[in-house]
Amino acid sequence: MTHDSLRQRLKAATAGQHERVDVAFSSFDLESIKGYRAFLGAHLQVVHPLEVALEAAGIDRLIHDWAKRQRRHALMADLHELGENRIALPAPLVVEPPGWCLGACYVLEGSRLGGRLLARRVAAANPAAPLNYLAHTDTSPSWPGFLEEFEQSARLQPWQELLAGASDCFDLFVAAAAGH
Repeated sequence: MTHDSLRQRLKAATAGQHERVDVAFSSFDLESIKGYRAFLGAHLQVVHPLEVALEAAGIDRLIHDWAKRQRRHALMADLHELGENRIALPAPLVVEPPGWCLGACYVLEGSRLGGRLLARRVAAANPAAPLNYLAHTDTSPSWPGFLEEFEQSARLQPWQELLAGASDCFDLFVAAAAGH
């Protein structure tokens, strides 16, 4: 299976869930500080425990530049700058098998692409808003680099694990949006 066909297969299999995430997060008013803070808080409920679980499972052995990709610290910095000084961190997730981790990582990395677009929207409405999370790293080299490593690692993993990781990650985002 080629790189593009595996990625396209995963994208197609989770298209409905991706749409549900987009709809769930479209209700956040990113033009207001309160809405933006709530948006970031919802993301923290997914990104923090997921990154910790991925690291515990050894994601850095599958995605070698993982240390540059993690965004939970940038997310927490933005929340602190917006006045959230007592941040309750979510409960840790159970460590999952490598295929699951890669599927979840695929969703996290895809969210980085959307984050760049949202960063421009937030900055236009409030130029002083912190954008460490949404504008984290330049996506032009980051996404192709991720896809290359994803292909190398994912082709060795069971399809059902990849799909479960991506699907579970989308479900976590939907639940987090509903909870804020």
